[in-house]
Amino acid sequence: MGIEKMSQLTIEGSVDKLDNALMLCCDSRMFEMTDVSGGISLHGADEQNPYESAYNSMCEMAATLGIHPEFRSFDDVQLQSGEDFLNYCKETGGELTELKKELENITASLEEHKQTDAYVKHLLGLDVSFRDLFNLKYVCIRIGRMPAENVQKLEYYSDKCLCFIPFESSEEYVWGVYLTSRSTKKFADMVMSSLYFERTKLPEYLNADAASSDIMLEQMIAEEEELKKRLSEQLDSFAKVHRDEFLSVISKLKYLYDCYELRRKVLIDEEKFTFSGYCPTKQCRKLTDKLAALEVVSIEIPIKRSLASEDVPVKLRNNIVFRPFEMFVKMYGLPEYSTFDPTPYVAVTYMMLFGIMFGDVGQGLAISLLGLIGSRFTKNGLFPIMTRIGLCSAAMGVVYGSVFGIETLIPPFFHRESVWRLLGYTEQPHSIFQVATVLLIAALVIGIVLLIISMTFNTVLNFRKRKWGEALFSVNGVCGLVFYISLVAAAAGMFMLGVNLFTPLYIIGLIVLPLVLIFFKHQLSDLISGVKHSEKMSVGNFIIENFIDLFEAALSFLSNTMSFLRIGGFILSHAGMMLVVAQLAGTTVPGAEITAGTVVTYIIGNLIVMGVEGLLVGIQILRLEFYEIFNRFYSGNGRSFRPVEIKFDTDN
Repeated sequence: MGIEKMSQLTIEGSVDKLDNALMLCCDSRMFEMTDVSGGISLHGADEQNPYESAYNSMCEMAATLGIHPEFRSFDDVQLQSGEDFLNYCKETGGELTELKKELENITASLEEHKQTDAYVKHLLGLDVSFRDLFNLKYVCIRIGRMPAENVQKLEYYSDKCLCFIPFESSEEYVWGVYLTSRSTKKFADMVMSSLYFERTKLPEYLNADAASSDIMLEQMIAEEEELKKRLSEQLDSFAKVHRDEFLSVISKLKYLYDCYELRRKVLIDEEKFTFSGYCPTKQCRKLTDKLAALEVVSIEIPIKRSLASEDVPVKLRNNIVFRPFEMFVKMYGLPEYSTFDPTPYVAVTYMMLFGIMFGDVGQGLAISLLGLIGSRFTKNGLFPIMTRIGLCSAAMGVVYGSVFGIETLIPPFFHRESVWRLLGYTEQPHSIFQVATVLLIAALVIGIVLLIISMTFNTVLNFRKRKWGEALFSVNGVCGLVFYISLVAAAAGMFMLGVNLFTPLYIIGLIVLPLVLIFFKHQLSDLISGVKHSEKMSVGNFIIENFIDLFEAALSFLSNTMSFLRIGGFILSHAGMMLVVAQLAGTTVPGAEITAGTVVTYIIGNLIVMGVEGLLVGIQILRLEFYEIFNRFYSGNGRSFRPVEIKFDTDN
């Protein structure tokens, strides 16, 4: 478990082996290539990709045929150069281009005729042929539509040589014609334009009246739809016949295209090439053996974590139990190569907290079963997590004695006499609400332990990195640990055991002194390291800035600790919601009869609780992980390992 160890791999050889070496690295899916600056470009490595034109043409063909590119074996494809692929596009795409062009033309014509016919239908009350109508000697006629609310405004122009004749109307528009003399057409056009009249010019081939034109257009539309259907069928048939061959060709073309793009990261000098990158150490031997078979030299240099730069990529490696929780770590940000993988810590704490906050045997098993089903049919990363947290919920449900909210099937843990007497109760608690105080205190204890563990992680990591100042004097270092543990221990002793630890020596040595050291952290860090990094500032600014930082740090201890009270709050919330379900079902009364309505109510109630509260609990725990736990030791500044590979799709 943890971060996969990486090695830096440098590959060298003669130029004629370059393409094969690049293809081998792509096939391995275990090599991330880095950029190499300088050198002399060769064979157009810095020029346009020779396969680009053919690749773009093949992508257009794929879109036309409705084929989503996917990998196909291309061992039988003899095409090699960009020109070969272009010739293939011309030969295979000739028939396709004609079909596509004919289909585009008929589609455009069909759309035009449909729009024209839709407008002609609004003029069916016009019994005069369009040819005669538009060839009048003294009268000009305009056909179109205008907003219905503006029709009444035409009354103001009824005596000014403008006559509007409506044919059809709707709530928004009125279709019709307006007539005016040729001498006043400019005035009429201006008036109608101000009233938002939308003029339509009918095609010249419409010579008859509206009814005859409508019949003619409907016939044309029917013929064109039939032709479009035939062309579409021909295009589908063409795609089926050429699909396998096309996928093999475009697979090889994409392969060659991407490999040539990788040349831009290769240093080429005369007849030799050099490129480098990162490879998981465990897989280096397999890759180097294959490269050696090509007569290509490879040099492996294992990368030590303590000396690793920030550029080293990170690949997480966890067992099957913890692996799904890598999703949460990646959401926050990958760890740096020189640190450690917090996935196991996240997995354990997340499962534990979910089980505590959502403890129920029946609901937990239901969530786990849903996770198993979802994992079987989808690749959503949440389903495997649901499988695991559901089992933890069921385990804690045994402690709470809750099975789908029913607490009479399994005796709750606090019903045991030794337990409730240990908790300080003289009588047996009958409900989890009677131990609410204990739950809240337990939630605080859990939070305190998790914060201490997180701060310990931070201290150890800084010691490993030789950041002595951060390890010793930071809020999350040794001084912060001493201050926090001392304060918590003294508060617990006073309120729970009645022991007062707040003596002058205790306060000065374990509370005040750590705060003073934190206050002068930068100066003390410079003193230990022997390097002066602190910026010069006035005494006043120094005091104000460091006091604010110290106050914020102390406040964060309090706020982070109190945030864990939500653990106990959600335990009580879950019990309260199930109590409401029981009351609605009528089972809170002893000896109540179980009816079909009772069962239905319980089923619906449990589904609502699992959906709503389960989601809220999951989100709240993630918040605790990110803001209370990660904030103490984790930065998430790592870079993901991205091996070079050929993706067989049309996305450049």
